[in-house]
Amino acid sequence: MFDTPYYELMSNDMRINVCSIESKLNEPFFSDFKIIAIDAIREYIDVIMAFEAKGIKPDLLSFVGNEAEESIRSHYCMLADDIKDEDVLQVFDALRYSFSCYAYNGLHQLYTRQENECWHPKITLIARLEPNDIESLDSMIKIYRGCDAHELENESYGQAWTTSLDVAKDFAFKHYQSQPWFREENRVIVETIYPSEHLLFSDQSVEYEVVVAIEKLRNVKEHT
Repeated sequence: MFDTPYYELMSNDMRINVCSIESKLNEPFFSDFKIIAIDAIREYIDVIMAFEAKGIKPDLLSFVGNEAEESIRSHYCMLADDIKDEDVLQVFDALRYSFSCYAYNGLHQLYTRQENECWHPKITLIARLEPNDIESLDSMIKIYRGCDAHELENESYGQAWTTSLDVAKDFAFKHYQSQPWFREENRVIVETIYPSEHLLFSDQSVEYEVVVAIEKLRNVKEHT
C-alpha cells in the first residue's frame, strides 16, 4: 500500500504499526476514500521530510504551527470540506492529528499526545523515549492497567500502564463508556510488579503513565 520510504518513516521513525493504518483503510465503509487517504499520508510524509531536511529545531513555546504542521492542517481542511460521513472524517482527522504531532516534536509528541477513545494509528515503542521521569521511580514498581478481560485471558497486554489504581479504574470503567463496544462486565483491572529499569517511558503527572516492554511482564493478575 505504501512505497518503501513512506513505510519506513512510519514504521521506524514514527513507530507506527503500519498494518493498523492499512487495515482501517481497507474497511468497507472507507472504500471510496482509500486512495485519497493514501495520497494524504504520502503528502504529510513528504512535507515532514522536507521540513526535517532543513534542520530547524522545533519551537515548543510557539503557539503557531511550523510549516509542516500548517501544510498538513491545510491539506486536511481541504479534504474535510468534501467529506460528509462522520466515520470517514474521524479517520482523516486521526491521521491529521498523528502526523501533525510528529511534525511538531517527533516521536515524543506523537506518543504522549495520541488519542485513546477513537481510532488512531497504533504506536509501539521499542526503545526508551526521552525525556521521561523513570529515575524518580523505585527499582520495582506496582503497575496497573484498565482493559478488556480478553487481554488477561490471552495475555495480550498493551504497553500503556499506570502506577495509579484510580487511573486504571477510570480507563477500565469510565473513559470508554461512550464507545459502542463498551461492556462494563467485560472490563477488568490487571496488576503486576515491574522493574523500572525495563520501562520505555514514564510520566508521573496526571495519568501516572508508564510504558512497558511487553516481553518483560511477569505474573500479571486481576486486581481484586
